[in-house]
Amino acid sequence: MSLKEYKKKRNFSATPEPAESIRSKTPQFVVQLHHASHRHFDFRLELDGVLKSWAVPKGPSFDPAVKRLAMEVEDHPVSYATFEGDIPKGNYGAGHVDVFDSGTWEAIGSAQQGLTKGDLKFVLHGDILRGSWVLVRTGRQGKKNQWLLIKHRDEYANERDADAFVDPKTDRPISLTKRRKTWPKESKPSPRKTSSSSASPASKADTSEILKAGEREALASAAFTPELCRLQSSPPSGAEWLHEIKWDGYRILCTVVKGQVRLWSRNAIEWTDRLPELAGAVRSLKLKSAQLDGEMIVLKDGRDDFNALQARLSAENGEPAIYMLFDLLHLNGKSLRNVPLIDRKRVLADLMQKHSHSLLRFSQHQVGSGEEAFAQAAAAGQEGIVSKRADSSYSGSRNGDWIKVKARPSDEFAVVGFTLPKGSRAGVGALLLGQPRNGEMTYVGRVGTGLNNEDLREWRNRLEPSIRDKPTANIDLMAKVDRRLAIWVKPKIVIEAFYQGIGGQGLLRQPAFKVLRRDKKVVDLLDSDCSAPAAEHKTGSHSRSPLKVTSTKKRAQKVIRKLQVDESAPLAEIRLAKDGTNDSEALHLTHADRIVFPKLEISKGQVAEYYAAVASLLVPEIVGRPLSIVRCPDGASGTCFFQKHVGKGWGPNVHSIAVEEKSGTDENLSIHDERGLLDLVQMNVLEFHPWGAPGDDLAHADRIVFDLDPHASVKWTRMIAAARDVRAQLKSIGLESFVRTSGGKGLHVVVPLSPPAPWDAVKNFAHAVAQAMATLKPKEFVAVAGDKNRVGKIFVDWLRNGRGATSVASYSLRARDAAGVAMPLTWDELGRVKSGDAFTIKNAVGKIRRRKDDPWEELKVLKQALPEF
Repeated sequence: MSLKEYKKKRNFSATPEPAESIRSKTPQFVVQLHHASHRHFDFRLELDGVLKSWAVPKGPSFDPAVKRLAMEVEDHPVSYATFEGDIPKGNYGAGHVDVFDSGTWEAIGSAQQGLTKGDLKFVLHGDILRGSWVLVRTGRQGKKNQWLLIKHRDEYANERDADAFVDPKTDRPISLTKRRKTWPKESKPSPRKTSSSSASPASKADTSEILKAGEREALASAAFTPELCRLQSSPPSGAEWLHEIKWDGYRILCTVVKGQVRLWSRNAIEWTDRLPELAGAVRSLKLKSAQLDGEMIVLKDGRDDFNALQARLSAENGEPAIYMLFDLLHLNGKSLRNVPLIDRKRVLADLMQKHSHSLLRFSQHQVGSGEEAFAQAAAAGQEGIVSKRADSSYSGSRNGDWIKVKARPSDEFAVVGFTLPKGSRAGVGALLLGQPRNGEMTYVGRVGTGLNNEDLREWRNRLEPSIRDKPTANIDLMAKVDRRLAIWVKPKIVIEAFYQGIGGQGLLRQPAFKVLRRDKKVVDLLDSDCSAPAAEHKTGSHSRSPLKVTSTKKRAQKVIRKLQVDESAPLAEIRLAKDGTNDSEALHLTHADRIVFPKLEISKGQVAEYYAAVASLLVPEIVGRPLSIVRCPDGASGTCFFQKHVGKGWGPNVHSIAVEEKSGTDENLSIHDERGLLDLVQMNVLEFHPWGAPGDDLAHADRIVFDLDPHASVKWTRMIAAARDVRAQLKSIGLESFVRTSGGKGLHVVVPLSPPAPWDAVKNFAHAVAQAMATLKPKEFVAVAGDKNRVGKIFVDWLRNGRGATSVASYSLRARDAAGVAMPLTWDELGRVKSGDAFTIKNAVGKIRRRKDDPWEELKVLKQALPEF
């Protein structure tokens, strides 16, 4: 195909569609929602100066188990990627067009060979569509080539489809609808920036227009949670990333309320009095209210020097501290958190140009060309770079929008001991270092290089008061001959050291002392997702057989009595009763007082209390199964995301389980026992979603879940009747079923299968039941996903029954304001329940205590096979 066919079908004097094509610097993709004679999504990839195009009737699905038909159509000009508007009646493709998503893309292998072979694999970098995908040409060809658009299994896979991002009332893309609320009536959305040149941010945008996109906000005079970086070995590619120098200093957050300036460390410790000159510099900006983010540095010989900064803070030198600003979250009554980063930086640069001060600097950036930016930083002797998504919001989390890449690997360690000096050395010989691995402080090596005699004497004086008789870390990695020479101390001090990777024995290779981190505490190391040494330390194996857990009311109540969480401590302990004993064991919980459900004022410690209390009931639902989880590092009201792979440093009780895929073996997250459950709670997990198959037979499902998902207009009494109708339909074909609240707005009807059945058969059966319900009662039920299809109706969601799909576990919390619980019920008590989130973190344990029996006890022993149909 070529643009000849595109132009042949169009009269450009009668349609606003572009006629010519302009090649962009970085290959881009676009998905457009097209309301033509038949509503569909147009999927387009830029290749060889044109947009290769496919019409996808149902839109992309994020579920790898769902294959979406994609009809190949004529090539379009690259300039079509920003086209939005109405194609007039009488013209080809007449109807309204909206940009649904856009960004850049890159082929996996050769794009041309993939198109020719009919197997095009690629990665998308969009606002909505991200990660790895494939277009596969089918054997059924007609006038147009038929392809299938399929999502690969990666961290971006989930159970949603494109319509989840479309407003059901307007049938317009949600992302654009929200943005348009802040645009002037006559303005059009601007195309995505793909320039790879260095930025001069103050000149490329009208900052007054950017500020109109901000939302009114009353600002509190308190610290805010900073955006955090993930550690990566190489910078990301693509024009959707901007790259800044990684400054070697202290992170400083700034709030201004009614003109009063306050400075904070990243741990919410106020530094205003210690840095009066920087507070005065910020006052020169003449702000009424603001939130600023940056790094405090000291320049020595033209570059940042951390040791000089520490000397400045200790009054050992008179070097001026400089506040290097890189983000602006709030300005004069307007929150800018949801404004794209590139625009926030333009406003910040404009502000600093208008009110310059010698102690305030703007942190410049480069858009695109990450490898080049990293090479330049390394050549200049900088620590590395921080790469940030140019269109990202400021969520105050470690969600992958900010990535740090170090030119010379370094990390932070606790000092757990020292050795005595030899020869001409004085004070100490070397510092013994520890770092959290698998939930405990572990010896990882020693460092003496980089310390002179004066430093060594100071270290001896500093460590002497903390000496202990026994090791204060796990010393399994330490040679026995070295253990006799070690003097142990209580881990209280954090240092940063360079190193050249991890050796075969799990210890640091060639470590060299960098600096004493007075701004860090040992507890900070426990809550890090970026521990480089731990990154190469395995956290478990799928080969271990699952641990069976007995589920009894007595056991649950015993756990409740044994649980103690001290929320006032920075490192709290969860005490969990051991099986068959009166004693208990402790599991560490950091930031127990952090609020997780703001509307209910429920803390992380209370979430841990809840999960410890119901562990003996929840764990049998998920033990040994591949598991998807919902993590909320900033609480339920912040950014939450699905995850199915084990993270770094997640504790010794979080394991992986091998899942065979067409592309190879995937390692999914799994736990064996209650300790694994609470290790996940420590990592800010709120929801648990297991596979419907046991770990020892992933090819067969042992349960079917019908998720009854109501439209907002459906009354709860109809939901109760609907669940009973589904039960009756299943009973008519010989299947018993069980019911639970979803913890959200719906109900789940669950069918156990013993023996288990193949996934394809289970999914086909579930689909058939959903269609039967929609046919029998079309005014009540619908079997097709999408809000526009279920107005006034209940969607019988059968899609959770495909291989790899998951459903929330019984007793799991939901990451929603109400903190609802997925609560198993008897059919008799269903009529007394008032809503899908009637049971919450506040009343669920009381409900469990009051009931006489487990309402799903029969589910565990029921023998029923999938009927033939």
